[in-house]
Amino acid sequence: MDIPIMFEESDVVEGHHDGLVISLPVGNCMIKKILVDNGSSANIIMLDTLKHMNIDEKNIINNSTILVGFSGETKKTSGEITLANFAKGINLQVKFLMINKLSSNNMILGRPWIHEMKSITSTYHQVIKFPTRWGIQEIRRDPKEAKNVTRSPLKQLQ
Repeated sequence: MDIPIMFEESDVVEGHHDGLVISLPVGNCMIKKILVDNGSSANIIMLDTLKHMNIDEKNIINNSTILVGFSGETKKTSGEITLANFAKGINLQVKFLMINKLSSNNMILGRPWIHEMKSITSTYHQVIKFPTRWGIQEIRRDPKEAKNVTRSPLKQLQ
């Protein structure tokens, strides 16, 4: 059954120019400050975030990739890792490329994740909507975390 995904005018978040920043359970942690970026061809995790998650290093694949940014700058990744991701009833195993650099975000969920979720993202509405067997689900922005880059990046799940 095809259910249309629609955005209502009541969904609009007025007066912002923010990227879409959310929080989601990834691995055994609730990760905050995740940028959803449909301009990114990869899912990216910052090495510092991974260290805070206490992930066993044996799960890291030492495979380096060169990423090319918007203005042509290049960045070499320091490996890749697959982590469980849970989003409103959808469980995915998500491959992340690791980058060893400081960032105001802890992760970037790019087109691989967006497409796997079959989601529609709207920075204007500050929401992601996607189909599930329970109907259309949504993940709304995390406005506090989008503005707050100094707090702890994650919280251990119990």
